[in-house]
Amino acid sequence: MNNPDYLLNKIKSLPDKPGVYMMKDSQGKIIYIGKSKCLNKRVKSYFNRDHKWEKLKRLVFNIDGLEYIVTDTHLEAQLLECQLIKRHKPIYNSQFAKDRNYVYLRIEECNTISPLSVSLEKEGRYIFGPFRSRRYIYNLTNLMAKLYPIRKDEDGYQFEYNPLPYSMSERDFEENKKCLIEILSTRNHLEAFLNSLKRKMEEASSGLLFERASHYRDTLLSAEYIYRSLENDITKDKRILMGEKIDQGFKLFYIYDGNLIMKKSFFNLSLYDVEDFILQAENMSNHNYSKRDEKSNMDYKIIINKELKDMTSKVVEEINIDFNAKLFWDKLTIL
Repeated sequence: MNNPDYLLNKIKSLPDKPGVYMMKDSQGKIIYIGKSKCLNKRVKSYFNRDHKWEKLKRLVFNIDGLEYIVTDTHLEAQLLECQLIKRHKPIYNSQFAKDRNYVYLRIEECNTISPLSVSLEKEGRYIFGPFRSRRYIYNLTNLMAKLYPIRKDEDGYQFEYNPLPYSMSERDFEENKKCLIEILSTRNHLEAFLNSLKRKMEEASSGLLFERASHYRDTLLSAEYIYRSLENDITKDKRILMGEKIDQGFKLFYIYDGNLIMKKSFFNLSLYDVEDFILQAENMSNHNYSKRDEKSNMDYKIIINKELKDMTSKVVEEINIDFNAKLFWDKLTIL
């Protein structure tokens, strides 16, 4: 910390509001970007304690300047933080900085030994993702290679552990491909596959086949990562209206398929305002709802999904056949 008087005065001026803060070194370069529901409290915490984490000590030592941006809501602070990190790539930020880390799962059209592969780009007829954790995805493809062919009957998905990769016949390959498409497409089919893995693991363990049981266990752990990814995406193909009370009235957000399409502040919010806002946002989403590439957009979608699960001081409704604008407006205006 090379300029303590300046920083002390700057910190004192920080408001008790949500926003983003940018810490700079002596050359004016941004070295860290963060966000908070309360800027004053969060930034003060960097200078009010002895930090045990060495990286944090180095960060504080190198801070020479501080800038901040106030936002109306915590969601906007999170989205702005993500955007600024991607733009500036500060040395002390790792999250959000590397979009290229995301990978896809691809079902191959003719590879009978390795019908499931990892792809860095969205290329192929049957491709799923993107997924953030390369480790889980690579593990899954390697572990699944010893379970083919997968079949399906009235009892669920059937497969056996093969110590060596199995070269499938054309018939087995087509049935296996059909099963993989099902499993990776919906939570229900993936859950059925997870249940089959659990059953196989328990049977192998009871039969003292511990190598086989551990293989099923490891496959289960990697497949559960895919399931959690599907489960956490509560916005997929949905149109969602979110309203939040802010210092100067109310703020509306229109979200489609996890993308923030439109936002607008209102000092006094009327039912007409709500209905007109939806009309404008839907017209916008029908044309072009996202200019970001899919991998870059994933971080924003994760932020939005997480925020929608926190119902504190906000109203969230899916816009479907049962949506009632009057009821939404009533709920929001009594917050």
